[in-house]
Amino acid sequence: MSDYCMFTKKEALQFARDRLGVVKLDQRLATDRRGALDDITTAFQTRLPFNNLSLMSAARDDRRVWRRPTLEEIKQDILSGIGGLCFSLNVANFFILKALGFNVLLASATIAGRETHVTVYAQNVERAGDTYLAEASVGYPTFRAICLDCEESPVYRDSFLEYKYMKRDGKLLRLHRHGDLGCWRNVEPVLIDGWRVVYTAQLHGTANVEEFYPKFDKLYVYRLQAKDPLITQFHAVFRLVQSPGNRAVMISNRKLILENENGSLETIPLDGGDEEILAAVRRYFPGIPAEMARRALGNWRCTERYTSP
Repeated sequence: MSDYCMFTKKEALQFARDRLGVVKLDQRLATDRRGALDDITTAFQTRLPFNNLSLMSAARDDRRVWRRPTLEEIKQDILSGIGGLCFSLNVANFFILKALGFNVLLASATIAGRETHVTVYAQNVERAGDTYLAEASVGYPTFRAICLDCEESPVYRDSFLEYKYMKRDGKLLRLHRHGDLGCWRNVEPVLIDGWRVVYTAQLHGTANVEEFYPKFDKLYVYRLQAKDPLITQFHAVFRLVQSPGNRAVMISNRKLILENENGSLETIPLDGGDEEILAAVRRYFPGIPAEMARRALGNWRCTERYTSP
């Protein structure tokens, strides 16, 4: 399926303008491809929410609907502003960039020992042979395309987070330091000189999205016994993340987390029950349909009894 076209160039330009707020791309693609790539990568994080509500809102009594989204479903969720998990957002970014004339590849990444992430490499952006990481979604801020033509990147500070990339043993590592939110439950962190390894990505990629289907088919399937080590964290949380104005806003279960003007995160408990949580979703994530949020929250409440320590 390497020749599949999710977006035409006209659709991609319109999406970039209307949904991402990236304008005059036609001209910039001829004169400032790196800057255009930076802006598209950033806008995916500032204009679209990283979240698992589409997954969690599926009917619990019908396991057939707990599945990987189709490419058409990904497109509709992106166009509507619903967003999605990294698979949806980075796959959509891949097809947007492809439609705009970038030479792009999808690459698999391992988080906490499992291949649960996919990211995007763009090649020949400013000159022949260069490679940039276009990380549209990992649940953390990455407000730029990252040049990979060196063994270790500079240290970046975007929003609340300090991070960098390095190559080791033929892989690409993403590392966090100041502002890191830590590992999921029961996962021991891997540290390198005080930096936590967030993911390890393959340095080679593919233009065929179907190569990722088998592993993500398994990841999206719901498992009733959530203590099962095969379950992903996104079957066990109610989570939304976005960075409007490059400032983080998160809802994580019963917590609202806001980035203040100093770049620090402040946590506000949502102890008023489901209605308070849903009100926070309406206020901070208005693109999420109300009924989707309500169903996802109800399903999380049911799942919570299996996943609580």
